[in-house]
Amino acid sequence: MYDVLIIGSGPSGLSAAYSCDELGLDTLVLEQNEEVGGQLLWIHNSIDNYLGVHADNGCDLRDRFVEQTKNCDFDLWTNVEIESVDLKAKRITLKSGEALQSIAIIIATGLRRRKLGIPGETEFQGRGIIESGARDRHQLAGKDG
Repeated sequence: MYDVLIIGSGPSGLSAAYSCDELGLDTLVLEQNEEVGGQLLWIHNSIDNYLGVHADNGCDLRDRFVEQTKNCDFDLWTNVEIESVDLKAKRITLKSGEALQSIAIIIATGLRRRKLGIPGETEFQGRGIIESGARDRHQLAGKDG
């Protein structure tokens, strides 16, 4: 039995875990991916709009979060697949069959990149559609718009 279960280890999930640790709560963070950071891992340009912080890119900011939480006492499980969440019973069942119980659940899953649903979107994915100008600038170098 945990005090708090947190689903997601992006900025919100890590911030919540940090705060729970400061309060002395027994906390478990569940992350579907192999590493923490969420959408920060997709940001390839500098981050200047996070108050009080300048980071070269999302990985840099994520690394700062990880460094600050290194001495915290919360548990972090990665590569976790969740089967179901029962908010009323405050129970999370993993695809492995394990059931986790808590006093509170924090859902910090962020958002998923959605498709527009326009003709050609799937066919052209990875064939010239630029998601990040900073990351993909080498593909654009010397080309007219």
